[in-house]
Amino acid sequence: MSVEHKEALIRAFHSSLLEGENYARIHQARRQAEDILAQLIPPGSSLTKLVDEAMEAAVVRVSPLLIHQCTTIHQAYDRLIDLLDRQPTLGVRSSTSVLQQAYSTPIPIAYLASTLAGINPETTVYEPTAGNGALLITANPARTIANELNQDRFTELTNRGYSRLTRQDAIHYHPPEQVDIMVCNPPFGSVQGGNGRIRRFELPGNRRGTRQIDHAIAFKALEAIKDDGRAVLILGGKLGDDEDLRSNRYNSIESRGFFFSLYQHYNVTQHFSIWGNR
Repeated sequence: MSVEHKEALIRAFHSSLLEGENYARIHQARRQAEDILAQLIPPGSSLTKLVDEAMEAAVVRVSPLLIHQCTTIHQAYDRLIDLLDRQPTLGVRSSTSVLQQAYSTPIPIAYLASTLAGINPETTVYEPTAGNGALLITANPARTIANELNQDRFTELTNRGYSRLTRQDAIHYHPPEQVDIMVCNPPFGSVQGGNGRIRRFELPGNRRGTRQIDHAIAFKALEAIKDDGRAVLILGGKLGDDEDLRSNRYNSIESRGFFFSLYQHYNVTQHFSIWGNR
């Protein structure tokens, strides 16, 4: 699919979502895409992932417009909950998205993170794994450093006016200047190195390091904030309905080591768990 075709899809989905369209199933979006592209989108084809990406980009583009229509944070959050409920389930995974662990932040959670961080048009912001820009919906593109490896998502950020863009390995990259706010939702879990073995990353003040890539990216990105700066980290949680059992899962050697280092080096003011669908 050409860049022009994808942009046509994004704009069509954008218009439909603004008009209140409810995509109960992804098939509705695919049928709409077939009309726009004048071609069939068979299940399992590469076009299904492109439809997902176009829908996600449209949701992120719509969100600031909905927020600006609201007078309170709670009202804006409710509007984004409604938007989330009206978007279809975007479950297609490509080899690239699996390799890059490109899971996106649900838009209400993204708004919660940006609100907690205090992002506004005047703040400078760094996002090390920016994706389609969900965590940047209240940021000023001209004052934002956005890093994104995926070429399609990098192009989407370019189209939306983010001029300070990089395509670097977030585990090692340090932006050229300190910022007011860092916000991130990096890929979770362990990753294999070129030798087929699980990679281990260094952590400040922790000789063991970590196998969790989100821990490594978060610590590296935190280096970018000013001494009086702020950050919101969305990190891999521990699943389970039982609160005590879930709490105990944070008690592994790696989890304890990471949070010990985090609390030793930074002033952590809040730490809580949230469900991933809200």
